[in-house]
Amino acid sequence: MDKTEKLLKKGFSADKVSQILIYTGAAVTADAIELAVKKGIDIVYLNRMGMPFARTYSCEQENSASIQRWQVRAYDNEKGVFLMSSMIGAKMRNQAYFLKSFARNRSNEPLMISAERIMSLSERIKELAEEWGYIEEARNSLFGIEGEASRVYFQALSNIIPEAVYSGTRTKQPPGDLFNSMLSYGYGILYTEVEKACILSGLNPYMGFLHTDMPGKPSMVLDLIEEFRQPVVDRAVLNLVSKKIVTENYLKPVEGGFYLNRSGRHKTLEAVSERLAKVVNYRDLRHSFSSLILQQARGVAKYLTGESSNYAPFVYWR
Repeated sequence: MDKTEKLLKKGFSADKVSQILIYTGAAVTADAIELAVKKGIDIVYLNRMGMPFARTYSCEQENSASIQRWQVRAYDNEKGVFLMSSMIGAKMRNQAYFLKSFARNRSNEPLMISAERIMSLSERIKELAEEWGYIEEARNSLFGIEGEASRVYFQALSNIIPEAVYSGTRTKQPPGDLFNSMLSYGYGILYTEVEKACILSGLNPYMGFLHTDMPGKPSMVLDLIEEFRQPVVDRAVLNLVSKKIVTENYLKPVEGGFYLNRSGRHKTLEAVSERLAKVVNYRDLRHSFSSLILQQARGVAKYLTGESSNYAPFVYWR
């Protein structure tokens, strides 16, 4: 029995629980749901990819109508364009810093070259941001630049991840290898944290700027999550793979690819949760990544309403 399975069999005080994740096939009683709601505990239901398909909230949500009115207006003005470019620019800089950290530790020149290429693409966003006149123009340009940066980034990771567990490119639905399977599951866990932060901040999770509006698509969550992929999930997953804590034995074959089996999901959940709880120095203060996500969501809300004149995206250079 591994560490996670032992924890699952233990009891916990409701005052020490902030979130409950329910896997497909598991169940929770109505009494437990009622207690969680009273204690403000988030309950999230996950599919086998780690993506949430339902969530339990209290009926007594804080009124966020004012913030969401500003959120709607920003879709058609310069604030929406600024938020899009800021979040994607931050993601690309995080990709570059992530690669640079490994390049320095391993004296790996190809990694450093890739990092510099991504950094130059992020500078391109700064140059173009002043030229974009409307949100559709900005979105189309950003997706093109971000796509090139991601291609360089995922190819560069093949320099440090064994070919047996990583194909050298990002694959999804279903993932094609161990590393991609863990990334997808880890991003699903991160998604739940970002969605919670949006709701607590008064933002509408389905009303974003970069990702287009579609029924059931949480565009705001998908926008804000970009700032935290590398510092939280990629770092945690790469550590599991490089130390062989999770191996190909944790995969379950499906048509066209693989999913993590139960043990693989537990290991990934444990590692990403520990990363979210990790306290780091950021802007001369100590924060957990979880609290930083909430801080960024509140920063978006303040910028939209005019309470703050600027929005500073999260860039992690360590």
